[in-house]
Amino acid sequence: MTDLEAVPGVGPSVAKKLRQALVTTAELLAVQNPTDLREKTALGEGICEKVVRAARKEVGKFGFRSGLEIEQELASKPFLKTGLEQLDCTLMGGVEQGSILELYGPARGGKTMWCSHLAVRVQLPIEQGGLEGRVLWLDTEKSFTPRTIRAIAHRFGLDPDIALGNISRARVVLAAQIMELFETVPQMCAENNYKLVIVDSLTSLFRAEYIGLDALKTRQQEINGILNQMRRVAAATDAVFAYTNQVMAGIGGYVSIPNLPVGGHIISHASDYRFYTRAKKGGVRVLELQDNAGLPEFSMELFVGWGGFFGSAEERAETEPEVKEFLEKNGYSTALPEPKTEATAEAEEESE
Repeated sequence: MTDLEAVPGVGPSVAKKLRQALVTTAELLAVQNPTDLREKTALGEGICEKVVRAARKEVGKFGFRSGLEIEQELASKPFLKTGLEQLDCTLMGGVEQGSILELYGPARGGKTMWCSHLAVRVQLPIEQGGLEGRVLWLDTEKSFTPRTIRAIAHRFGLDPDIALGNISRARVVLAAQIMELFETVPQMCAENNYKLVIVDSLTSLFRAEYIGLDALKTRQQEINGILNQMRRVAAATDAVFAYTNQVMAGIGGYVSIPNLPVGGHIISHASDYRFYTRAKKGGVRVLELQDNAGLPEFSMELFVGWGGFFGSAEERAETEPEVKEFLEKNGYSTALPEPKTEATAEAEEESE
């Protein structure tokens, strides 16, 4: 990150006002909207436009460059790998830095497990497929589970206490709270090495609070504002943003169209990677890449268990017992409840 004072036109007094508005680096300044910046800082309109342009020039990321330069830059950047060889190969190395990733699908599809899986993987050293970064987790569905993080961390050789300590989770109960938290997200990514920001789920609270067609326009505008903030912060800091999305049934004529992603075109155009995930029997999860500018669409079956996702049933069978043993030794039960028989159910009814 580049100091604010390195930007021509940013002296001590301007830098102070920018930092008070949580614009703390030249990279963050470069992605500001001058009009919004003026409202946040009370600086003059001319000064805001001047320093934003100067920051873009200083950072050197937002002007015209040749395709060869861009290719070389991309080749020099590490990818966030899933640790699943076939999937990483199909993704041409993994998830690019500075990307926005959407996971949508019905309940039990594995969306939250993917968030947990990536939240551990991002902490790994670069040579092991991570980004050596920390995680911000905005939790709107009370889905964050420390035990799951411990299991995945142990599987990939991380100290579970350190892995949990590197994840900052915020419980979110109102849609407006997401927007409030995003006021501080840019600074945290720029200054505190947060390399993955998770919103699980992005759309659930908006669906609950903005009801009816009259509220649809406002809902879409506010979601679009959050997605735009993700795009700008990702460009400035190279952090990866991952959010989960719910589905709904679309009614077309006399036919119900299942599992349409919520959010319409606003969300469909926002992500760099759009994944659809759904459950099958036997702990199988189907992961489909439905949209990416540089990759063909694909569908892949993966296996979920203690320790995250596995590329095959054999890999899960080989790895999962050791992970479960670790959890059991540390007081975390992994045993499934015994299925109820008719006799058990009758006995419970009688005791009540």
